[in-house]
Amino acid sequence: MRQSIKMRSPTVIGWLGVSAGFLACSITAWVAYRKRHRKCRRSHKANEWQHLGTVKTINFYPLKGAAPIRLQQVDCSEYGFHTNGLWERCLVAYDKSDKLVYSGSYPRTLNIRVVILGQRVLRLESSNMPSPIRIDLNELLRDPSQIVEKLRNKVVTRLVECHVKHHDWLSRVVLQQDQGLRLYVNLKPLPHEAIDISPIMVMHERSAIDLNERLKEHSRPVDCQQFRGNLVIDSKAGVQPYDEDNWFWLKIGEETEHSIIMRYNSDCLRCILVNVNVDDCTRNVDFEPSKTLKTFRIRTNPKEPTMGAFYDIYKEGTIKTGAEIYVQYLQ
Repeated sequence: MRQSIKMRSPTVIGWLGVSAGFLACSITAWVAYRKRHRKCRRSHKANEWQHLGTVKTINFYPLKGAAPIRLQQVDCSEYGFHTNGLWERCLVAYDKSDKLVYSGSYPRTLNIRVVILGQRVLRLESSNMPSPIRIDLNELLRDPSQIVEKLRNKVVTRLVECHVKHHDWLSRVVLQQDQGLRLYVNLKPLPHEAIDISPIMVMHERSAIDLNERLKEHSRPVDCQQFRGNLVIDSKAGVQPYDEDNWFWLKIGEETEHSIIMRYNSDCLRCILVNVNVDDCTRNVDFEPSKTLKTFRIRTNPKEPTMGAFYDIYKEGTIKTGAEIYVQYLQ
């Protein structure tokens, strides 16, 4: 037997090594998959809710990368927030390289304010432009033959292109050029289609306060808006910063029948976007707060720190500011 092994060709031996390595990697990946999905299948229990605090801020982002609209209440479905016929990131832009525009790469996008005028009608404003521009999604979505598809993160996104005047307005604000960006209506996924991100990003205000304490000696403070969360939670006394690392189920509203229930999906890994100041749209030259976050908030990725978390909608409804919020912790 030993002799037959010695006589095998280098090709066969190499193949065996590759196969063994592949098998080991497959087993490791399978174990990780089972652990992750075992947590996801865990159901909330009616008698285990603990009071956490209240909803302080609701941020709605119709245009990806732009400033949020602060709402007093918002409807919530499996695809995220929606109001007046508009939904989260219903408008997105692409550059000449066909890359999605976001404020980490294009900070001036944060200078755009969105105003809701009516059902599926909004206006974009910017201090860089003498006049705003109106966008009527009803008009743009009237002709289904105008739908185009783009592939991002292995997920097909269905889009409808806006008018040339919208492209030009956006390009002048963000690039300070007459052309270069194209604006699209980002259609909701069809029932059978996958989505590449969980719909709700939750921020814990006490964690932002703690981060500012760490920053105060060498950097200006950051606002929760810099992390672009949909919900900012004002926790009750005694809840520690970064307690959100263990929030698994969240319930918003005291009455079970009308409450919203959300389930943890993943940590929010922070890129260079958080280094852009929301007031003047400039990047921090010292790479803060990313630099400080990397000293104590590396959890699931060796290069990107965690701040906030994404949640899937388990039970739909309406969220209001000031609403009581309850938690069930990860076990």
